[in-house]
Amino acid sequence: MINTTELLAALTQGARALSETARFTEGVQQLLARIGETTGASRVWVFQLIDLQDDAIIQDYVFEWAAEPRFRQLTQRRFRFFATLFDDPQFLTLVDQRRRGQRQSTVTAELPPGSLRDNLESQSILSMATVPILVNGQWWGTLGIDDCERAVDWEGPGLDALGLAAELIASGIYRQQLSSRSSQLELFHKVTDCGVWELDLVSGDPWCSQGLRRRLGYPETYPHVPLRRLLEGILEADRAALFRQLRQALHDRSSHCRQDARVRTAGGEYAWSEIVADITYDEQARPLSIAGLLIDISQRKRQEEQALIASHHDALTGLLNRRGLDRRFAELAPRDPTDDRAPHLLLLDIDHFKPVNDRHGHPAGDQLLRLLTRRLRQQLRQEDALARIGGEEFAILTTAMTTAQARDLAERIRRAIAGHPFTLSVPDTKTPLTLSITLSIGLVVLPAVTDPHGCQADAVARADRALYAAKHHGRNRVVVADACPTEGSAAPPPQVLDESHPGQHQRAGRQPDRQIEQ
Repeated sequence: MINTTELLAALTQGARALSETARFTEGVQQLLARIGETTGASRVWVFQLIDLQDDAIIQDYVFEWAAEPRFRQLTQRRFRFFATLFDDPQFLTLVDQRRRGQRQSTVTAELPPGSLRDNLESQSILSMATVPILVNGQWWGTLGIDDCERAVDWEGPGLDALGLAAELIASGIYRQQLSSRSSQLELFHKVTDCGVWELDLVSGDPWCSQGLRRRLGYPETYPHVPLRRLLEGILEADRAALFRQLRQALHDRSSHCRQDARVRTAGGEYAWSEIVADITYDEQARPLSIAGLLIDISQRKRQEEQALIASHHDALTGLLNRRGLDRRFAELAPRDPTDDRAPHLLLLDIDHFKPVNDRHGHPAGDQLLRLLTRRLRQQLRQEDALARIGGEEFAILTTAMTTAQARDLAERIRRAIAGHPFTLSVPDTKTPLTLSITLSIGLVVLPAVTDPHGCQADAVARADRALYAAKHHGRNRVVVADACPTEGSAAPPPQVLDESHPGQHQRAGRQPDRQIEQ
């Protein structure tokens, strides 16, 4: 039997907790605890109504008090935004009664066979009492009691007390909806596309504005978004960076912190946001709370990404430029000196390119460069980097391969260009222009150093000398610089690979200064 006097005293204590406790969620938890302890129930819970559809109801488990850990269900994933089908007339009647504000007392063993009884039995529920929580006359959610050890009939004082508790919770929700946080709202109105948040560092309880809850996919009336759910919505790598920023700010007793992060939105996609935090400390410099904004910066990030792409790519061909090639050098991983596979650098220069512009005009020259780019890409792997680093000069940075493979690649590229003329469309003429061109190529292997980027200047210089040698020995050929020595030692002169005798290598003498090709 339920002691009515004790139950009324418990409700009084719960009502006081709701009105006096700074945090609404803490007041609800205390109210549920008083009800559970007084009634001897296994658990007391609150479901929030998320959506009521024609064939199902979607709810979320938002509050729970459990007499013992074995009765706890709030942390189970199956009760997070869970849907229940209306495949049982008994359950449909139950939902209809809640919509009309009616209370129910249910003894599981007395229910007819069906999904409702099966569901209660799967949770070991012997009896249950539920009352709807109505906010502004609308069904907001449900307050319930589960007993897993007794088949209790809650009709009478039990349901009356539970109904009163539901009214107290509804009043708390209404007050929470009406409460304003003047400083946060001031910030919110200053910045568009943002949400306001606050974290109590003493209790660990977060608060979110309606705009932020809506952006994260929660109803505006959602009373409490757990901190773990908020953190799960931040991409793991960005979450780790945010924690580092916050720890550093707390260590330095700083009041401000900013971090860009990718946050999962209502649509399930990640969008860039700027997290702005303001930390409050007490007189002993102990942190009390962190409040701030979550600002949508998706457009800014897109503009930054477009600017970065533009700054690393050639406008005419779409290839990497010198800056983009530098970045690919920096991304190279250190190589094992015992591995005969290594990155290689190829410098390519179009032989006699200047006359193309002089005789046919720069539009023809630009068209030729674009067609050459397409043909070069066809010879490369997806992971190889192709860059235009001068007017008619290109560079290829390969990933791991043997020098023999790199030499074969260079020869394959040379033949693909020399053996197949290019057809250009010339404005104001009906006859296409056919041009045959050749390439001179300098090839060098990158050394096995701990910092591949550190050897970039040396590799470019040696590949450039090999390219000069190819020009000096008649063009349309590949010159291979000897395998790069260890750091600090001198490099031997390059070797010439004659296209007419691919099996022979001739030593090149001292190279003349590079001349402009005519």
